Amino acid sequence: MRKDPIVQEARKAGEELARQANYNFHVFFQKLRKNEKEGFFAVPKRVVSKKRVKVPQMPDVR
Repeated sequence: MRKDPIVQEARKAGEELARQANYNFHVFFQKLRKNEKEGFFAVPKRVVSKKRVKVPQMPDVR
């Protein structure tokens, strides 16, 4: 079976978080939630800008 480097990296990161949480699931998931809110996976407050785009009218071809 081929080893996927992305999967290996994700597993390594998960193992590191588990080690930091002393393999306590409660602490582990608290850290994950904190990382989601503050870190890389945080969702920006505004996804769509308010900038208006002029859309050309399609001609009526009936």
